[in-house]
Formats: sequence, C-alpha cells, structure tokens
Amino acid sequence: MASLEDIKLTPENILKKQFRAKMKGYDQEEVDAYLDQIISDYENYDKIIANLQNQIASLNQQLAQAKASQNNTFKSKVEDDDVKTYNPTKVSNSNYDESSSEITTNVAMIQRISTLERKVYNIEQRLNHQDRTYKAN
Repeated sequence: MASLEDIKLTPENILKKQFRAKMKGYDQEEVDAYLDQIISDYENYDKIIANLQNQIASLNQQLAQAKASQNNTFKSKVEDDDVKTYNPTKVSNSNYDESSSEITTNVAMIQRISTLERKVYNIEQRLNHQDRTYKAN
C-alpha cells in the first residue's frame, strides 16, 4: 500500500522546476499553465489527505472511548446485578413442612414448563408439516 513517503513531488518541487529551452521545444507559457494546474491539484490533495488523517485520528479516539465506556458499563452492570442462585439444602424433619410447599412449587413449575415445551414443539411440527404439504402442492 502506498504511503505519504512514496510521494516524490510536492507543490513546491513542481513550482521550482526549470526546464531547458531548445530551439523546437514546447511553448513555455503552456507548460507553465499546465504546471500551475498540477500544483493546484497537489495542494488540494495535501488538504484532502490532512483532513482524512484528522478524521481517522478522531474516529480512532471515539472508538477507544466507546470501548472504554462499554467495558466500564459491562463491569458496573455485572457488579450491580443481584444474582440469585438456587442452593439446595438438605431438608430436616423440623423444616419439612415449611419447605414442602417450596418443593411442590418447584415441581409444579417444572411440570408447567414441560407442558409448554411440548405444546410449542407440537405446534412447530404441525407448521413444518403444513409448509412441506403446501410446497409439495
């Protein structure tokens, strides 16, 4: 990939360039006018390159700030979350009546989830079967 070091001509180099005159040479005024156009283009290229380099630096800075902000947000969210975990404990005879309803509730929830999964799975199977039937016709 080309870099700024690969550019050999600058607007000043072009402006200072002197050509030798020959008997049947080019019209010097025409060459000078053309070189003036080239100088103008080079100056515009220099401005465009400088502008783009500034934009790259600015975007890199914004990216670094966004990454830092995202990392800080993630860390604070993890720290702020109240993670609740289920830690099963051995049920003693004296506690059995109190935790019995909790165990029943957990079993009931698992049964409901299982029923819902079966219903959803059956609906998906029926829809897939209908799609295949429709495509076959």
